[in-house]
Amino acid sequence: MSDATPGPGVPEQRGVRDQARGEVLHRHARLTKSGRPIFCTPSRAEIEGHMMPRQSRGTDGKVIYPTREAAEAAARELESLGARLLRSYRCGRSRGGHYHLTTDSAGALPLHLRIPQQRSPLSA
Repeated sequence: MSDATPGPGVPEQRGVRDQARGEVLHRHARLTKSGRPIFCTPSRAEIEGHMMPRQSRGTDGKVIYPTREAAEAAARELESLGARLLRSYRCGRSRGGHYHLTTDSAGALPLHLRIPQQRSPLSA
């Protein structure tokens, strides 16, 4: 097996394409103790069918950002490296609240209009 081949159980899409993108992930993503980014995966109950999936399959394997601010900072840095316009969103699978990035379809809007604003519980 060559060095470029992913090990068993590591999907190929999880590889970082280049050093600059890897550095962005290490600055902003939630990391394991060994320093690797953490990816969103279904719970054991979701996999075994004991509960309905809390998020669509499109979320599986996405990098976890601990805060909206960290995700937005990563998005801006990735865009400066040539990525399409990105926006953050809160993962429905997360109890404590973690965030992912997705392609921003409202791309031409100014930044302050692209970032979703939190609603106050008093303004219902």
